[in-house]
Amino acid sequence: MTLSAHALLLLNAQRHDLDDRPDERAVARDWAHHVAEARAQGWVVAFVQWDAPHGANWDTFSKDWTLHPDFRAEQGDVLVRAELPDAFAGSELAAQLHARAVQSLHLLALSGTPALDATLASAQGQGFRVESLEVPA
Repeated sequence: MTLSAHALLLLNAQRHDLDDRPDERAVARDWAHHVAEARAQGWVVAFVQWDAPHGANWDTFSKDWTLHPDFRAEQGDVLVRAELPDAFAGSELAAQLHARAVQSLHLLALSGTPALDATLASAQGQGFRVESLEVPA
């Protein structure tokens, strides 16, 4: 298990978030760069796979539910399933991050998504120092 004071948390790395965006390639390249940088610095990298909310035009465990092809959880990474809007609510995210000694959390997310605001507030409530790296939705 990787121990690090810092973690990079990707909130919107699933296909349903990124596929077919006009800026999909640019966002994926930028986020992949952040992931590679975080791994090179020994940071914990965490991915959230959101289960489909009621009424979504995609299903949990469908192709759209999977991580975008430019991302994959590697050994030592954290991969959690969560329900919108808070990645910490009902998931193992806080326990996984605390077990790895994480104190500072850097969020990669699409701006304006309910997940970003709710997870940011929850992370601060869990005692993490938080920085948000947003891409316009």
